[in-house]
Amino acid sequence: MRALVLEDDFSTCYAIVNEVEQLGFIVDKCFDGECAMNAIYTKQHDIYILDINVPNIDGYEVLEYILKKYPNAATIMISTHIEIEYLKKAFDVGCNDYLKKPFEMEELLLRIKNIVRLANAQGNKDIVNLSQGYTYSLITSELFYYDSNIELTKIESLLLRILVQNLGKIVSSESIKNYIWDNEEISPVTIRYWIYRLIKKFKSGMIVNARGEGYRLRKLDTSEEIF
Repeated sequence: MRALVLEDDFSTCYAIVNEVEQLGFIVDKCFDGECAMNAIYTKQHDIYILDINVPNIDGYEVLEYILKKYPNAATIMISTHIEIEYLKKAFDVGCNDYLKKPFEMEELLLRIKNIVRLANAQGNKDIVNLSQGYTYSLITSELFYYDSNIELTKIESLLLRILVQNLGKIVSSESIKNYIWDNEEISPVTIRYWIYRLIKKFKSGMIVNARGEGYRLRKLDTSEEIF
């Protein structure tokens, strides 16, 4: 999973980043709104934690841009402002939650877990049934085959998550590259290598290559299963 933290106070930013990483997120940190806008433009995140008063572009404008680009994005606004008008504006723009500083990190982590679950596009479910005995946890990013936990590397975990988030739909190689490798120059061979590794952890036919378009994770009925 990926998170974006926008916070101009260095100590607070690094404290949040450290805690969110403990949940298993890969975190992009920004100290001003321009940095955040660039990060949002290049890749999608699973949750956005945004301070309101930051240099260049404030948190409200960043939030508006996120929701225009990713309408179902999970977002938390944070601020030292206690006045009700700031809270009202944040929710009017469309944030999922609002935390007033100072706050306990444990409270932030609890809210992140709840928001990721509620904002997920897969029918607000924690566990996604992938068929053929496979399930996937949206909160922990774990893959199970019946009761057995299937071990995933960090890249495999990110790759599976973007496929699950688009279950049944084609995910382009460009989207995969942006989500996993931060827009680095990655060759198609590298993507195919990691797709192949992930395919081996599923029954045949569940992850398919849409030639020239990308890759798709699909549910299989018993009659469709290929051995």
